Amino acid sequence: MKKALMSLAKFIPVALIIIVLISTLTGFKAEMFVSECASSLRTDEPGGNKKNSGEGHICAAPLVTFQLNQNQDNQNNQNNQNNNQAITSLYNNPLTGLNTIDDISLNRPVAVSINNQRDALPTNATNGISQADIVYELLVESGITRLVALYQDFSSVGVVGSIRSVRHYTVEIAEAYNAILVHTGGSPLGLEEIEKRNITSLDEISGKYTQLFKRDTGRVPGEVLPEYQSVTTNGLSVSQWLSASEVKKTHDNNYKHALTFTDNPIPNGEKASTVDVKFSSVKSSSFTYDAARKIYNMSQYGSQFKDANNNSPVAFTNLLILEVPITDLVGHGEGSGRQDMNTVGSGKGYFISGGQYVQINWLRASKSSQFTYTLENGNPLELGQGKTYIGLVPPDMNISFN
Repeated sequence: MKKALMSLAKFIPVALIIIVLISTLTGFKAEMFVSECASSLRTDEPGGNKKNSGEGHICAAPLVTFQLNQNQDNQNNQNNQNNNQAITSLYNNPLTGLNTIDDISLNRPVAVSINNQRDALPTNATNGISQADIVYELLVESGITRLVALYQDFSSVGVVGSIRSVRHYTVEIAEAYNAILVHTGGSPLGLEEIEKRNITSLDEISGKYTQLFKRDTGRVPGEVLPEYQSVTTNGLSVSQWLSASEVKKTHDNNYKHALTFTDNPIPNGEKASTVDVKFSSVKSSSFTYDAARKIYNMSQYGSQFKDANNNSPVAFTNLLILEVPITDLVGHGEGSGRQDMNTVGSGKGYFISGGQYVQINWLRASKSSQFTYTLENGNPLELGQGKTYIGLVPPDMNISFN
């Protein structure tokens, strides 16, 4: 009996090693509980006799039990998830102030010149517009407006369009954000500015980027659009092409974003449940505040403006209405009615967010500078976290709040 127990005692260390290895491979943690005898198993006297009390008693083999427990592993997994959340919360979109999973802060945004002419919109909808981080609306000829949509991450946007030509002042807006400009042709002065200012331009009409564009003359149900109103692109296609190209895709490391954000941008403003902005005798834009979601839904041409990709309303956390000098453009080989818009210098405007509005000042030092904004007391303006609409209007146009 004594020899059997001694053999068992010698076998236990090996058994422990095997069990620990098995528990490690299976992902469980083994917790050992060993019952000690009154006197430990020692063989320092001949025959393995004990020196302590209980002479002639051989200690029973240690009792070893294992608790296979995943609780600690589950806790570790939870801690890892919390750590990942903490890491991702450090990233944000510099155009919206919202958190992002990936660090896209140094991405050069994509700026797209988008059609906003009534007869080119299918049921008052534009593809991909609801996913833009910032949308500019500005006058072109004949009192109509065009949109410049900025996307910090263009890869998941889907179809975008229809895409139209640029003007020199839309080129300046793209340059203010160091953006990659997507368009189909442009005015003579607009194309001249692209060349002169070395703007990164993906121009459909140039024929160099045919794989990025599609002409869809049937975009409006029941109608056949003119070719120039039919051009669309796709966010994934453009992003994949850019990834494989030699185009510079990120800002320099020392690039500073001008916009700042806060949870409560207008603590004490005037009430603005609805906002109406008149660009011309043929074009107005209206915004209605949704207090539950803290956003402004956009309407134009008598109905709500929507995204043709998903039927989502086009909505914004922030509205910036900036008064800028606009005159008829003379010379430069331009056609009749082309506009000149001065976006360099300073001017007045309105900031609307959270159901309120305040008057502001805007400043832009040069064509390559970002826009900056201050309150009337001179303090820097902070936007609400979310998407922003920026309307560039003549100073004599009517803006009303209700």
